[in-house]
Amino acid sequence: MLCACPQHVEKIIDEALPPTDYRPVYLTSAVTFGALLKERGVTVGSGAEAREGTSTNGNSSTSTGTGTTGANASTTKTGKLALEIRNVDDRRYPEMIELRAFVYDEAGRFVMGLAPPYFAGKGDYHDYWRILVDSCAGTATAIDRFNVTEVREDRREPLAIGYALDHSSSMGELRTRKLRDAIQRTLKLIRRGDRVSVLSFTTKVTMEVPLTGDSATFRKKFRADDLSTYGGGTALYDGALMAIRELSSAPSSHRRSLIIFSDGADNDSDSTLAAVHRAAKQERITIYTIAYGDAEEGPLSELATYTGGKLYRIYSTKEFPFVFADIYRRMNNYYRITYRAPACRGMHTASSTLTILELQKEPLTGFGVYDQSVFTPFTEVGDVAFANIEFDYNLATIRPESMTWLNEVASSMKKYPIMKIEVRGHTDDVGGDEYNIDLSQRRARSVADALIVMGIDRTRLRVQGFGKTRPLVPNDSDANRTRNRRTEFVIVER
Repeated sequence: MLCACPQHVEKIIDEALPPTDYRPVYLTSAVTFGALLKERGVTVGSGAEAREGTSTNGNSSTSTGTGTTGANASTTKTGKLALEIRNVDDRRYPEMIELRAFVYDEAGRFVMGLAPPYFAGKGDYHDYWRILVDSCAGTATAIDRFNVTEVREDRREPLAIGYALDHSSSMGELRTRKLRDAIQRTLKLIRRGDRVSVLSFTTKVTMEVPLTGDSATFRKKFRADDLSTYGGGTALYDGALMAIRELSSAPSSHRRSLIIFSDGADNDSDSTLAAVHRAAKQERITIYTIAYGDAEEGPLSELATYTGGKLYRIYSTKEFPFVFADIYRRMNNYYRITYRAPACRGMHTASSTLTILELQKEPLTGFGVYDQSVFTPFTEVGDVAFANIEFDYNLATIRPESMTWLNEVASSMKKYPIMKIEVRGHTDDVGGDEYNIDLSQRRARSVADALIVMGIDRTRLRVQGFGKTRPLVPNDSDANRTRNRRTEFVIVER
């Protein structure tokens, strides 16, 4: 926690050095696959130039993004390519995982034409997007069936974007001015049909631009030279919640995203980190966080990771305009990878490998993570995790096929060593009341005993059998009875 005067704090932050290998590349524009081949003196020979600007329905698309100069301007355009996964949407797990991938060169140019409907390579696009792996709990699963499509800015869904900006005293007036100037520049990039809101937070939260799709309105309402909200503490969570409430008014057709910028830790909110996460998930909002200076990365990283967004760690005010523009540009052009995930209650790492032999021998690999653990950093007291633990008929003996699931419960509990849970057993309506209460109690005890064998202290476990008294659904079919025969894990303390 920084407790010095704002000028001293500003000096400390300005003197903070990035890691020696810190080489950020921000998206600046786009280049077609055919144009890139020409640049590098490669003979196309496959109709790439003709096809890559045309979608499968015959509509022309020649979008090349918005060029800029600055952070990447000195980088050669003939350098190596990179593949990066910036977003993971696991809301439909395991039926569908969606990855947003970006292919770009060292000048920050997004490479178009590597997937349908704009595919401009030779043969099938899977000859380029060769490998997709989803790893969880030490097991790497090769995904044999997956789809890749290219999304371009003239075809993507409309956006609703909220900006929540730290204006606390630790920012200093100079950096606050530079931050506001960066936002003003970013607002000029916003496309027609998108909606924007802007708020600043200190000890209090000020909504400067309510959500609007009128570009003249948001550009007029937001003034880069207005420092009237500067100074005070850091009510980051309160600011994020207000921004989420504002975004919730966006039409359902709009993809909602919140961008939070902060140079410190929350020290003045009535709200909590968990409340922000819960609200964002409820409103289907992706959170991008920008950590600068003395920012506490942990909470910002968790908010981004667990809403499908991304944490940006920056070190210089010179990066301000580029990082905000980069986030917006990545909403406009990207590759969408979809697949069915392997069932595993744990942290997943998805890796995609792209080979472009026309441009370089080395394959490109990007990684993304998502968490399907039984318990996560945002699991709260009272939350319930359901499990279909299989037992031998009329007995409390756990079947071997259920032990993998229990291992995942134990692993989650080891990650949060002060958490305590209650194991609850439930049955269907077959049999008498006393019999079902006794059976459910014995089965809950068997589950707890198995967790103890796996290394969980018995003081962290309670057991309770409810028999048939708490059905999830009516016991009027075999399928419903199966749903009611269940084991629950309820957090009672964390």
